[in-house]
Amino acid sequence: MKLSNVFRKISKQFDIEFGEIAKEISHRVKSGEAREYALRKILEKYLSQRVGIDQGFVIDTQGQESKQIDIIIYDKTVATVFEVSDTKYFPCEIVLAAGEVKSDIDSKKDLKEALDKIKSVKGLDRSNRGQNRIITGPGISLQGLIFDPLTQHRDQILGFIFTRTSMTEETILEGLQEYNLGTERRLWLNLFCAYKNFLISYESDRNGLTPSAMDANRMYCTTKDEIPNLLLLFICILATFINEGHVARPNYFSYANIITTMHTDHSLKSLQQAKGNHEKR
Repeated sequence: MKLSNVFRKISKQFDIEFGEIAKEISHRVKSGEAREYALRKILEKYLSQRVGIDQGFVIDTQGQESKQIDIIIYDKTVATVFEVSDTKYFPCEIVLAAGEVKSDIDSKKDLKEALDKIKSVKGLDRSNRGQNRIITGPGISLQGLIFDPLTQHRDQILGFIFTRTSMTEETILEGLQEYNLGTERRLWLNLFCAYKNFLISYESDRNGLTPSAMDANRMYCTTKDEIPNLLLLFICILATFINEGHVARPNYFSYANIITTMHTDHSLKSLQQAKGNHEKR
């Protein structure tokens, strides 16, 4: 069995749910929710079971908050998700990937707005001012392992834009290049997928296709021949990063801004116990 052949059939069904059904819904918000729901469902089916997929805002210990994000992929094994009036807030340390979902990117204005949303997540302080450490297993953070989201791709949140169609590949590439010129490399978009047209990411001399902007030597863009496989390629890139990406242990005292508390100190033993122990000597 060839996975690509099976996934081409899955892609056709997905396109009905993401593109055709959502297009029939006249209300803009509802049609957007239908697209996000379709993408969340297929990701839940094919990504690791340890991750949760939701929407909301991403926050850090410095009080910074992202813009509202359509798709937040987070590690459920270390997650504490805060919820206020049905709105969810995800500590950035537990977030692996964040995505913006569109039916179409048909202008550079739309592209920039989506890029700004992703940048608002990737710019959060995942290190808690350098204090956070990588989680290497259940409850385990080994000494000596450096967690550095400023320079290490696997310590960063992967950002993606997912859409059905878009402007031409030349226009999207030009828009990304223009945006990147004025943006720190760690904040660059990692993955752009217009699954009816093309997929854009990066290439490095050492690793070939990679979503890592930190290691990239050039941009990567698929040809028309790959259109039937784009949904599978998108999921493969995302799943690979989720298996390799690092999360850190959130410091909830820092999130709560509890540095010290008002308190009194007391002996471990009562005065009577202390007197009895003295007499026995």
